[in-house]
Amino acid sequence: MQSAIDFILTLILRLVAAVMAVIGVIEAALRRLLSDAGIHGELQSAILIIAAIMLIIGAVRLLGGVFGFLITVLLILLIVNLLMPGLHFPTTAHI
Repeated sequence: MQSAIDFILTLILRLVAAVMAVIGVIEAALRRLLSDAGIHGELQSAILIIAAIMLIIGAVRLLGGVFGFLITVLLILLIVNLLMPGLHFPTTAHI
């Protein structure tokens, strides 16, 4: 049971890491674009903050269902683990 919980947690963390990596790439490209356009300092920071907020909102809207599903599965596994601590899935198939 613990391996199933660990697997779901790993999926959630990898999905979050992928989203953050994409946001980082977009932020770096936008920073370079703003610098090339001559926008520096506080105005650049304000634009980048607004862009980051928009990207986070977009990621949550786009992947909210996936996050919701994974969190629901995780919570179900945790409840089953609490109710039946001795339960475990077979790890090998006997053919």
